[in-house]
Amino acid sequence: MNYQQQFTSIINILRPYSEIWQREVIDQYRAGKLDQVYPKELIAPLREITPQEQFKVDCKRIYDSLPESDLKDLFNSLKSLEEVEVIDKEMTAGIEKLPSWAFHKVKGKKQYEILTIANFLTNLQKNKEIKFKHVVDIGGGVGHLSRTLAYYFGMDMISLDINPEFQEIGKKRLEKFPKPQGHKNVQFINHDFSVDLADEKNEEIFCDNSFSLGLHTCGPLAVKHMQVAAKHQSSGMLNFGCCYNKLTPKSDINLSNFAKENNPLEFGRDSCTLATRGHQSMTYEDFEQKRKVKYYRYCLQFYIDDIYGQDKEVMPIGDAHKRLYLGDFATYAKSKCHENNIPINFSDEEFEEYLKKHEDILETLFLCDIIRWQFGRALELYILIDRVMMLQEMNKEAKLMSFFDEEESPRNMGIWYYDKE
Repeated sequence: MNYQQQFTSIINILRPYSEIWQREVIDQYRAGKLDQVYPKELIAPLREITPQEQFKVDCKRIYDSLPESDLKDLFNSLKSLEEVEVIDKEMTAGIEKLPSWAFHKVKGKKQYEILTIANFLTNLQKNKEIKFKHVVDIGGGVGHLSRTLAYYFGMDMISLDINPEFQEIGKKRLEKFPKPQGHKNVQFINHDFSVDLADEKNEEIFCDNSFSLGLHTCGPLAVKHMQVAAKHQSSGMLNFGCCYNKLTPKSDINLSNFAKENNPLEFGRDSCTLATRGHQSMTYEDFEQKRKVKYYRYCLQFYIDDIYGQDKEVMPIGDAHKRLYLGDFATYAKSKCHENNIPINFSDEEFEEYLKKHEDILETLFLCDIIRWQFGRALELYILIDRVMMLQEMNKEAKLMSFFDEEESPRNMGIWYYDKE
């Protein structure tokens, strides 16, 4: 895979549409720029298809229902750039099920991810491509991943976390369930490896006969994991990043020299959030719920603007429980107004009329959201490929590959390298 070429292609297609992915739709509307950023001819193809077809565009990235248009060409161009090599199934084949107690309090999605990773590491060693003294579990928490790899796959584990309370729970759980024959040990180490990459403790943990794992390492933790593993010449590393909205764009994105030297894209809070949310699956019912959530949230912002004016930023009003969206707009609006000390100037009937009055613009904003959503995967790939190139510049044969089935685990792309014997 030529990552530099793929990275350059992503830049070339993203840059002309930067005003779409850099700012939320509601911000562009309140700034009076919606028609400029989302011209009517761009939105028109989405108006011509059914809600079910809109769902397929938004969530399944299936564009067959769209009429031939610039929008369809744009979506297909984005999709064509987003191919990621899939890990060989033989490398993740092996144990498919463990005793029921092995995954006590572990959700099905994480069970699937842990077994995939465990089989992958086992097969790496079976093929004699790599040997390691121990495996480091980054942000190991209570040690679900570490316990599974140690007890059922015979790997000596270090569970690394900065929360001592989680680790105490993990230590107690080690004694709670049967230890199978041939099990190995889990060592809990309370340590923040990201503060000083050259720390002596880091050198001991991330040594040249270790392999380190980061399963969904939030924000900058993923970057620190890669940097410390490469710095101390760990024999191998596998990292799954997430929560890009927690990144500081100026310091955590455009890390590679190649990115810095090739007119990189500028990220902000909204674009990092879009990269985080840009690749998740949902049902049609979820999609319709999403539509209702957007309508209610945007309409409440219109109401807030009528009271306070549009010279302020979008007011953060917090998430609402799903049941609040099951009712009418008046119930939702009054609840959020009470919660955020916003004056209530309408009766229930007036709130409902207010929503009906804005239905046309609410639909337009939702269609704009569908367009914006399609840029999320490309933004995520920009971030991840930059990290791969950073590792390659550190003389590591790093790769970006899809490890998990997307329906099982949407955040399925892992960056890895290993030093062959």
